[in-house]
Amino acid sequence: MFQDFRRAAACVGIAVSAILAGCAGPAPNYAPSIDNVETLKKIEGAPAVKTGTIAVTAGMPGGASLSLRANTMTSPVGKNYGDYIAEALRQELALAKLYNPQSGVEISGTLIKNNIDAGGISTNAGQIEARFVVKANGQVRFDKVKRIERKWESSFAGAVAIPLAASNYPLMVQSLVAALVTDPDFVKAIRN
Repeated sequence: MFQDFRRAAACVGIAVSAILAGCAGPAPNYAPSIDNVETLKKIEGAPAVKTGTIAVTAGMPGGASLSLRANTMTSPVGKNYGDYIAEALRQELALAKLYNPQSGVEISGTLIKNNIDAGGISTNAGQIEARFVVKANGQVRFDKVKRIERKWESSFAGAVAIPLAASNYPLMVQSLVAALVTDPDFVKAIRN
């Protein structure tokens, strides 16, 4: 009887640990935006550029992982979400035939804010803010902060809200890249 009690207690302990710990998993892989690629293709006279590091502001919540209720979402690329954004930008440039890892023109930056709220009852939102810098042979040509916010309909039920929040993250990154590539100052910086 004592062994049955120990087994039951162990099972309860494992179940409670699993519930309290939540689940951890990677964010969905980035899917380039056709609109972003077409916008980049339309930049006349732009040389191929390279992507540098998108650093993460030290101690920033959401830099290495995002909390979606009791779940944790990590970047499937590199060590943090700065790496995710740099890879997203690289993919967009490559599809537009504007990427060259040997280029003297480099796009880099710093992730300032990275947040997803998956706790809403009927709607949720996320925000990304990043500083982008374009350098040509070491000279700064562009230095601006871009910020996006995305809202979506959701549910109180975690089984619905958490996957919806996760699937909206790549769309948020697409919007951030769009904010960058449609900026006339960015276009001028990579064109010169």
